[in-house]
Amino acid sequence: MKEIYLDIMEKALSAYTDERIGDYIVEVERDGLSEHGFPRLASDIGILIAYDRRKELLPVFIRMMDICCEQMPKRDAANDFSIREVCCCLKLLEEKGKVEQGLIAKWKAELYDFDPWKFYTEIAPSPETPVANWAAFAAVSEFVRGKYCGIDTSKFVDWQVSSQLLSFEENGMYKDPNNPTVYDLVARMLLSSLLHFGYNGKFAGKIEEQLDKASNVTLKMQSVTGELAFGGRSNQFFHNEPMISSYCEMEAVRYARKSDLKKAGEFKAAAELAARFTLNNLNEKCPHHIKNKYNVDSGIGCEDYAYFNKYMITVASNIYMAYLFSDDTIVPTVAPSQKGGYVLSTSKDFHKTFLNSGGYFLEFDTEADFHYDANGLGRVHKQSSPSTICLSVPFSPNPNYGIDGKNPGAMSICCFAETDGKCLIGAESYAEYTLVCCKATSDSVKTVFDCKLSDDITVNQEYTVSENGVDIVLSGVDKIGFMLPVFDFDGEKNTKITVSDTVISTEYNSSVCTYSFNGEISSDFKYYYNRNGRYRVYSVKSKCMHIEITDIQKNNNVIE
Repeated sequence: MKEIYLDIMEKALSAYTDERIGDYIVEVERDGLSEHGFPRLASDIGILIAYDRRKELLPVFIRMMDICCEQMPKRDAANDFSIREVCCCLKLLEEKGKVEQGLIAKWKAELYDFDPWKFYTEIAPSPETPVANWAAFAAVSEFVRGKYCGIDTSKFVDWQVSSQLLSFEENGMYKDPNNPTVYDLVARMLLSSLLHFGYNGKFAGKIEEQLDKASNVTLKMQSVTGELAFGGRSNQFFHNEPMISSYCEMEAVRYARKSDLKKAGEFKAAAELAARFTLNNLNEKCPHHIKNKYNVDSGIGCEDYAYFNKYMITVASNIYMAYLFSDDTIVPTVAPSQKGGYVLSTSKDFHKTFLNSGGYFLEFDTEADFHYDANGLGRVHKQSSPSTICLSVPFSPNPNYGIDGKNPGAMSICCFAETDGKCLIGAESYAEYTLVCCKATSDSVKTVFDCKLSDDITVNQEYTVSENGVDIVLSGVDKIGFMLPVFDFDGEKNTKITVSDTVISTEYNSSVCTYSFNGEISSDFKYYYNRNGRYRVYSVKSKCMHIEITDIQKNNNVIE
């Protein structure tokens, strides 16, 4: 299994042409090191060379590492993110004897003189002051640098770790500003890695306490496709799932050490699921850093900071800890996301509810960050089907990332109600969701929400999920229906959409998503855009909706 992690690192590197790497080097030589994409790229190349992959890039690697080790101790260049990668790379090359020892000694001496209090970006004002996740990156980088260079870095590391432990909620999830799912997991992954790199300082026990609390939540938030939950900044990039793999490999080892082989096997299976998803998507002719097919330099789906050169190689950076710390003597069993049969609600801080049954996975957001998301049903995934064919992430009214148009407002799969000539929509900020009840049986799961749209309009929504698909029933008021996003364009190709009186279907790759209802459909639609591409949004005046995702061949057989 470990080899798949090197395969992923090599695939991430293959997305960078020789010309792109050359241009990147010229840019940094001209302007100086300013961010972490460049040293992460250099480190990935070096690690692959150490394992006898991409050996032809050795001269390029030496040129890049010269720049990194000369400039990082002198510049504020987001070193929080990259010192760990560089030290791991050099330690490995030194052990493998793949680079001339004089060069290794030179680079190591340059890193020895690094001042952590000056050249990391996010340093807590005091150990009792909570600061964002960059401090966790700095803590891990400095711990690894200390071990590699033979320096006592415990004061700095404990200072930073103390600040990070102030941001955990009741389920052991990490509260970065606005509580994005990516940065919950990345902070926990980093603190977990500290333990695996050998940290046994005064906060080691407290880190373990938070990891234990987050165990079940982490596993059940993973989609049936292997993906990270949607939500917030830096979401929908292909480096998200490598974080799952690394985190789960480390948790598998941690639980095996506690003799909990059941939990260890579940984490091992979850790590493999995320890794397979990542590798399958990177096996394309031109791998992307984000889950759409627009030109990689277009900025579609990306925040300003999330450009290709930085975020493509983050795939390799995040997956390397899975390679470092995985234990292939641990036998993978079945991940909870593969088994299904549950409803999970997070704390109010993260305002999510998940349903998993029969190969389907639903994710609701009931108090969205509207810079990125919307209220309502924002994800419907089917095992072994394309993530985007139904919906993978909702539609922000004013997204903090690039989209291929302009959204008329917030949108998800949600209810609407007509009153006094207005249409109230369950995706918007005024929609107040209350979880009424939930139930899981051996063959289905059910959840009921009340969606309050105004003082006198509350729509009751019942969701049932089974191997037959997703059934939604609305009640409570008369003039109600569904807002229905239908996948239209991924940035490269259109889906095939068919509309009739009671059915809408969309074909994409080898799958088809079918929406069935018993009411009037709008005669037109509006375009909405998210990180994954363009969707048509229809309004359907119906109190019932059935959603089913199948492969095209099976669907054609049913029709015949």
